[in-house]
Amino acid sequence: MNLIDKINIVWGFRDSVFQGLGITLLIALGAVIIGFFIGVLCAVVKIAPKNNIFIKILDKVAGVYITVIRGTPTLLQLLLMCNAIMITAYKASTNIIVPIIAFGVNSGAYMAEIIRSGINSVDKGQMEAGRSLGLGWGTTMIKVVIPQAIKTVVPAIFNEIIVLVKETSVVCYVAITVGGKQVRDLLGYADKFGTMTSYYMEFIIAAAIIYLAVVMILTMVQKLIEKRMKKDER
Repeated sequence: MNLIDKINIVWGFRDSVFQGLGITLLIALGAVIIGFFIGVLCAVVKIAPKNNIFIKILDKVAGVYITVIRGTPTLLQLLLMCNAIMITAYKASTNIIVPIIAFGVNSGAYMAEIIRSGINSVDKGQMEAGRSLGLGWGTTMIKVVIPQAIKTVVPAIFNEIIVLVKETSVVCYVAITVGGKQVRDLLGYADKFGTMTSYYMEFIIAAAIIYLAVVMILTMVQKLIEKRMKKDER
């Protein structure tokens, strides 16, 4: 069978494959949103003045969370969360919200360190200026420091997003459902149809090309945002 015939066979399953791409992007988008908010909260807690026992406890909790998440494999975290929820909910399959939360929690640890480094890069005079105007520490952090920090860490955040999109491929190891119907991510469908049709390598290569295209689009968006930021600074 020639190359054109193989391409036609893969193309014949395009609807399901692109549905898998949609699932992959949905998981990644949800995880990025969760991870960003967790990252901001943890970064602020790590940097906040340790002037009371509550902040000290949160700082220790954030430190343990970041260490554990960054020190264990993503697939292991996903399997642990899926099995824990399956046991408590008595379900045979995992709702799509579970991998979204799992990847969000995973991303949050990396986002926390990225944002923390961005906050540390902002001149300390910015905080002092805000406090001298009568703003509280929290208000100054939210309105003055964090917006400046985000600008400096945009490339690192986009790198984390790109890594997250690729890491979602491990979702193919668990069964997930949407509205009670089982679905698969991009790699999951590629694996299924490749095995079913005996054209495994062709489907895997097709999935790789789609992942590459998504990453290239995200890279272009990153460059456009960085270019826009440079214009705003001028």
